[in-house]
Amino acid sequence: MQASGATAASPAAAPPASEARGAGLRKWAIVKIGLLLLAVVFLPPYFDDRYLTTILISVVFFGILGAIYDLMVGYAGLNNFGFAGVLAIGSYASALCQLNFGTTGWEGLLIGGIAAGAIGLLTGIITLRLRGLYLGLMTFFVGETIRLTISNLPQYTRGTLGLTVAPFENIFGIDFARGADPLNYYYLLLLLGAVIMIFMHWLVRSKAGLVWRALKEDETAARTLRVRATRWKLLNFTIASFLTGVMGSFYAHNLGVLSPLPTEFGVGRTVEVLTVAYVGGRGTLWGSFFAAALLIGIQEYFRGLGAWRLVLFGVLLILVMIFVPKGLARFKRLLL
Repeated sequence: MQASGATAASPAAAPPASEARGAGLRKWAIVKIGLLLLAVVFLPPYFDDRYLTTILISVVFFGILGAIYDLMVGYAGLNNFGFAGVLAIGSYASALCQLNFGTTGWEGLLIGGIAAGAIGLLTGIITLRLRGLYLGLMTFFVGETIRLTISNLPQYTRGTLGLTVAPFENIFGIDFARGADPLNYYYLLLLLGAVIMIFMHWLVRSKAGLVWRALKEDETAARTLRVRATRWKLLNFTIASFLTGVMGSFYAHNLGVLSPLPTEFGVGRTVEVLTVAYVGGRGTLWGSFFAAALLIGIQEYFRGLGAWRLVLFGVLLILVMIFVPKGLARFKRLLL
């Protein structure tokens, strides 16, 4: 009878044990996230290698751009093949305002975001009533129009001659002058990226994120529930464009020279960001950082191939879509 009583009592004891195990796993995940963040913050100054720091800046930069692109394609199903054009608007708006009106680089972050957001809003009003291939072609046309307009206004933008951009002004004793320690730009990018990622993380878990996912899964069904599909997609497109413009401003002041060449703001740049978003995993945001680390590593290793690196990107994208359709984010259990 005692053994029978113990058996009957065991199911009641199971839930607390399960909860304790879940709490332990969550604590272990937090520990691993903490270790990863410590590595990201403290390993670069430990190695003190300018080349390595520059590579890390590229990884974080493209990881953020991939996450922004994922906000569109992974949550609202919007493909923007003119993404590089929006990045160019943010870069040139910040640079030209600094050159002509004396604004600071810090103000340029907001200026670039507002300019790109306005272009995104106008582009969205024109294109977001379209779907599928037609939407992609129209955004591609807008992006190329932006780049070619910049190229053909040398009296204002210096066209293909290149526009020199001043670095960020020193602040809190931190030196951002050209030739200064690239770690300063690395940490600035980490801070900027953290703000953007936290904002997008909150956004996709808000009512807006719920509506975007509904539209992506079945727009027709969402419309029957009186969801104003075009307005919600326009909101997504405008926010993503604003964030892209902010990153474009950072790109301008970090790089120091802007040119509307296809390699900088053309189809190739869009393909790179799109590949990062798809390889990382649509609908994950943070998966883009794993993809950026992989792709930037491949890009640096095969730098001698020049434009053929885009072929490698295309092959990798095809392989991921065939064998790992959910992207590199599915391997999160290895870290979390």
